[in-house]
Amino acid sequence: MKSLVCSFTTLCVIGNFLPAKGQELKEIRPNLVWFMAEDVSKHYLSLYNDGSYGAVTPNLEKLATEGIIFNNAYSNAPVSSAARTTLITGCYATRLGCSYHRRMEEVPLPKGVNMFPAYLRKAGYYTFNASKTDYNCILDETAWDVVGGKLCEWHNRPNKKKPFFLVRTNVLTHESNLLFPKSRLRETRTNNLPDNVFVHPYHPNTELFRYTYATFYDCIQDSDKELGKLMRMLEENGELDNTFIFYFGDNGGALPGTKGYTTEGGMQVPLVVYVPARWRDKIPLKIGTKVDGFVSFVDFGPTLLHLAGVDARQEMDGIPFLGTDISLKQLNERNEVYGYGDRFGELYAFNRTLRQGKFKYSRNFLSYHPKSLYSNYRYKQAAFCEWRELYEAGKLNAVQSRFFEPQKAEELYDLSIDPYETCNLADSPAYDSILKGLRKLLKSKMIGEHDLGLFPECEWLYYGKQSPTEFGLNSWTSIKKYSDIADLELGSFEEAETILRKVLNSTDPVERYWGVTVCAAFGDKASSLYDELDKLLNDSRGYVRSRAVIAMIRSQSRSVNVEDIMKQALLLSKSSAESLLILNDMTYLHDVLSYNFILRPTELLQSSNEIRNRLEYLNN
Repeated sequence: MKSLVCSFTTLCVIGNFLPAKGQELKEIRPNLVWFMAEDVSKHYLSLYNDGSYGAVTPNLEKLATEGIIFNNAYSNAPVSSAARTTLITGCYATRLGCSYHRRMEEVPLPKGVNMFPAYLRKAGYYTFNASKTDYNCILDETAWDVVGGKLCEWHNRPNKKKPFFLVRTNVLTHESNLLFPKSRLRETRTNNLPDNVFVHPYHPNTELFRYTYATFYDCIQDSDKELGKLMRMLEENGELDNTFIFYFGDNGGALPGTKGYTTEGGMQVPLVVYVPARWRDKIPLKIGTKVDGFVSFVDFGPTLLHLAGVDARQEMDGIPFLGTDISLKQLNERNEVYGYGDRFGELYAFNRTLRQGKFKYSRNFLSYHPKSLYSNYRYKQAAFCEWRELYEAGKLNAVQSRFFEPQKAEELYDLSIDPYETCNLADSPAYDSILKGLRKLLKSKMIGEHDLGLFPECEWLYYGKQSPTEFGLNSWTSIKKYSDIADLELGSFEEAETILRKVLNSTDPVERYWGVTVCAAFGDKASSLYDELDKLLNDSRGYVRSRAVIAMIRSQSRSVNVEDIMKQALLLSKSSAESLLILNDMTYLHDVLSYNFILRPTELLQSSNEIRNRLEYLNN
């Protein structure tokens, strides 16, 4: 059986995090603090933009003058619960069954994997989670002394000699703070002037967008005040000189098209680490250093264990990025980071990314979907609604319009000259070798990680929810097979046709699902597969039927009784996850192909918040 440890790199050697000066570390263990600002990418901070634009954050900037700035830090997922699972386990959420926001059902961590604070606690640390247990898995009760409590909870620990680990989530920057009506433009002034913000090139430069940016800058500055309060508390209690403080965003965002999407704006986060006075002569990196090497959330847990001198023999995917034995040269040699996006609330997506050096490769497995497919929560933001209205009115340029148009199956960007991903190089012959190299590397990564995203969520939940990781391990050959079918889209239809015909007649419903998905991507090129697609309109699996409807319509092979077939598919559904997948297909048919549906709750056998959101939208 393949080790649970990631096969992507040589990370499997992390069995012992004890540094060269491990004995010294054991004698004087540092305190460890995580200050997470929700929904903040580095793109909104003056600190990361040479002071030319972005929110000015005096407390964070002070922290940076006494610490280390990481220029290429990433959340592995663009949304909070999947990102937090990655953080707290040091494992990629795609192999744990935890990459979906929010979970349809709670799943256990695999045997041998604990939330890493459990190892700190066992080593003598006092651990507490001051806010949010928004982890996408069953909470590890061995990880925390206190869940909840006040910002200064460490002061109340029974033994003041114990080192502590604090997780603090600051909600002042959460995207919910941008869910205001358009009328607020005339009612409430912002501290930051809307005319002074930098509007990213994929957004329209309108009064509402400038105001939303300015409001978000204000939120970041309010969050910065709490960071300052935390630092003062630590200093007043005599703890600051022995406390590492990690400031970072829990994912990107929160302006439209960032949070929830595997763009740089959705995944690249600020990371500043304050190095306490007691440790500055032990850490090889000089104060004020800017690190260009890549780090991501899988590395955060291993880093804290490393700093604490904890010998943690566990199955983590990450490697430490700070310690007495880690040099700047070593850090700057780290040049790869992996990202994933699956479901955000009721909206299904399936995107994987790999950045290597200056190039970023994205694989979009539902390429015929626009990213703009309706999601109840994000379209509560007035700027989101205006963006869509301007697109429908034909008032956006090509870069601003891309969000509302079908995705490319592959995207390739040179981030050194295109940090906002405006120019897709995937079709350029000059970059063909780079594209193919990154494609191969990402595919290997997904297969090696036993990526559960290659199963519809409803399938792996039905067969493997008791142990998703074990299910993925045992399904390795199937995962590879599904990956190969999905990748038929990357070649010509002529090359794929024979294989697709066979796949559409497979006894494996997931093979059929990927077959119809690829046919949908090929559009009218797939019209020669009329007989096979027609048969699948009566498939035994509801989610295959609904996807076959899309393939038939996009192939323009014949008219389809869409409403009746989709309702029949819903009645076949065996779970909320399957119903939701079908409802997503219906949302695509509504938003892109202008079909209308009226659905009564009695026409669905399952219910959930996500399903109710979809019903409300489709019915109105």
